[in-house]
Amino acid sequence: MTHDNQGSDPKKDFLDTLGDAPEETRVLKVPEVVPVIRRGPASTGGGGRAHDDPALDACAPVEGTPLEGSDAEAYAALKAKRAERRRKKIIHRAIAAGIAAAVVIGGAVTITALNQQPEQVMEPVTDIAMLGTFSTVVDAKGTLQPLSSTIITPEVTGQVESINVVAGQAVNEGDVLMTIKNPDLDRAVAEADRALRQAKSELGSAQQALKDAKAQAAVPQQDGSMPAVDVSSAQQAVNAAQAAVESAQAAYDDAVAKAALRTVKAPAAGSVVALNAQVGTDLSDNMGGSGATGPLMQIADLSKMKVTIQVDEQDIASVAVDQTATITCPAFADLVLTGRVTAIASIASTDSSSMSYDGMGSPTFAVDILIDAPDARLKPGMTAEVSLTTQQIDNVVMVPTTALLTDDGASYYVNRQTDPETQEMERVDVEVLAKNDDFAVVGKPDDAASDQNPDMPASPLADGDVLVIAGGSMGADGSMDSGGAVGGGMAVM
Repeated sequence: MTHDNQGSDPKKDFLDTLGDAPEETRVLKVPEVVPVIRRGPASTGGGGRAHDDPALDACAPVEGTPLEGSDAEAYAALKAKRAERRRKKIIHRAIAAGIAAAVVIGGAVTITALNQQPEQVMEPVTDIAMLGTFSTVVDAKGTLQPLSSTIITPEVTGQVESINVVAGQAVNEGDVLMTIKNPDLDRAVAEADRALRQAKSELGSAQQALKDAKAQAAVPQQDGSMPAVDVSSAQQAVNAAQAAVESAQAAYDDAVAKAALRTVKAPAAGSVVALNAQVGTDLSDNMGGSGATGPLMQIADLSKMKVTIQVDEQDIASVAVDQTATITCPAFADLVLTGRVTAIASIASTDSSSMSYDGMGSPTFAVDILIDAPDARLKPGMTAEVSLTTQQIDNVVMVPTTALLTDDGASYYVNRQTDPETQEMERVDVEVLAKNDDFAVVGKPDDAASDQNPDMPASPLADGDVLVIAGGSMGADGSMDSGGAVGGGMAVM
């Protein structure tokens, strides 16, 4: 069988071999030399190889047919593009290999560093035992009130005619505060005066009649007999007239006194702490001493003031008369006053200021505290914050309650630091003699005088001892004792 190359197009045959490649690629893949099969001997010689097909072996050796013009340029461009792709692939593979190697090396370094970290050590939380004065304080809020005050209540009706003072003014006993206009009182005085004058006139007539009767009775008649004159009746008339005068005088005096009440005077020395009266204010019978906005006028002795606080039933047992208190007022940040307990209520009271979170009233007891030297700036009704000292023990050793630990809830101990470098500590059993929210008394100092707190045991701790509350050297697994308390005990809350 012979292969005849006549009538075929080598370029077209080569393009057909590219298959489904894109058109632009197919154009670029045109070879520079297109092989042409010709008849030739079976042996090619010169390093050629024999073909299995006898017909092909009979063909002449294949010779390249050079491409011409644009075909040669296209083939050269294709070769250059393929070389560039191979170079980029080599670079990308090298970068990926480098990254993978870096990740492996970095992971190994990280694992090595983690394995070489030293054992974690947390600085301990510490506090100290201290020597000082222990006190238990009850804190409460109250309202400032004068120890004594008077609400001015006019005793007559009418209209306010004049006001002679201003709010805050100091007054003395007897000073005129206001006047009241009431014409009826003037008429009452006039009528009482007329009645008194009439009674006095009638008394004069009766007295004259009695005088005449007595004189007539003293003159004997011509026959020597005494005249029958009723002197006793004349005397009775005088007595009745005298009583009428006295009654009229009393009525007159009462009318005058009542009219005088139209001038309202200060019953005692003090300061005008409330003034709601105005000129023209109508004072009716059922008004008393109050107006639409409060008392018409109130005078108080501000030289003596008190504050009333409500103390919870849990604390009232520790409150006693003459206990000292510190008083501050939010209105004056620089003002600190002292006072003492003067009265404690025997009956509990429930008010809105002592309501608990669940809406139920918590029983409280009113406690009056007299302020020793009130500041002139204080005014009744101001809020006062009171710190009432219910217990005080001098010269004792105290520890913070956060340092107290317990195993059974009945006995207590603390951890005293023995070496700050190694964070070593020792357990010290203590007896809690008194405790508040912040500190606990564990005894008197070992060198305390025998006459000071004689019944109190000596403290096993000294002033300045460092107490470990939490922390210290942690275990290899990073664990701590339960609750963060060192030593295995439970912290006292």
